[in-house]
Amino acid sequence: MKTKHNIETGRPTLAGSIPKGQENRFTPASLESAEWGRLPRAREKCPVSLLSRSGLIDLANAVPGLLVRVRRPGTIRGSVLVHLPTLRGYLSTLQAEQSGGASREGVKVA
Repeated sequence: MKTKHNIETGRPTLAGSIPKGQENRFTPASLESAEWGRLPRAREKCPVSLLSRSGLIDLANAVPGLLVRVRRPGTIRGSVLVHLPTLRGYLSTLQAEQSGGASREGVKVA
């Protein structure tokens, strides 16, 4: 939840199932209104970007703050969460660049 000054208050919202042991840290929300989403399972696609799991992990190298790993203290395994506003912002930036006539290697992108 955000206040009028863009200050985060309360627990972050999460689309999809909440990671085991983290139930008290997240509030469930729909995909449209959630701040965070789960990384898709193997061979599945992200519902926001339609990228594969490995595609999102690769994209995280170029987009800082896109992924975060959540683990219980003392454990090795955990859950990877996608920051949905960052992902949507990146996709909007790509759309603006491509629809503005950006070109790659002299070929106009449609």
